[in-house]
Amino acid sequence: MTQHILVPIDGSESAQRALEHACLMQRVLEAKLYLLHIPEVPQATDYIGARVGAPPLDYNPTKGREEGEALLEAAWQAAGGSGDVEYHVAEGRPAQVIVAQVENLGIDTIVMGSRGLSDLKGLAVGSVSHKVSHVAPCPVITLHVPD
Repeated sequence: MTQHILVPIDGSESAQRALEHACLMQRVLEAKLYLLHIPEVPQATDYIGARVGAPPLDYNPTKGREEGEALLEAAWQAAGGSGDVEYHVAEGRPAQVIVAQVENLGIDTIVMGSRGLSDLKGLAVGSVSHKVSHVAPCPVITLHVPD
C-alpha cells in the first residue's frame, strides 16, 4: 500500500494538477506527501562562466532554497492541502534528484506532471517525467495537462 508519495513541483500547471491528484490519493490512503522543488541554477553570463556552465558570482543557494520553499508552500495552499506533508528543496539534475529522493525518503509512488517549465534543451534530451518513469524503482503516475 502506498504510504509515501513524492510530488516534484516546478511551478507549472501540470505539476499543480499532479499535486491535486496526490492530495486525493493522500486522503484515501492516509499517506504522507513529500513535495520536492529542484531550482534551476542560473548560468553565468560572462564569457568564461558561460563556457564552463558556472553559476553567476552573485548566485546565492540560500535564496534559491527560500524561493523553492515558498513555491512549495504556495502550491500546497493552492491545492487546498491538509494532512502530513514535508517540503524538500534540492539542487541537481531533476531526474537524478527525484530518483535519489525516492531512496532517501522511502517513497512508494511518484506523482508528477508531464509538462514542466524546462527550457528548449529539454526537448532535445528528453523530458524529466520520461526519464524518471524509466529509472524509478517505484510506480510513477504522470499527469498530462493538454495545451
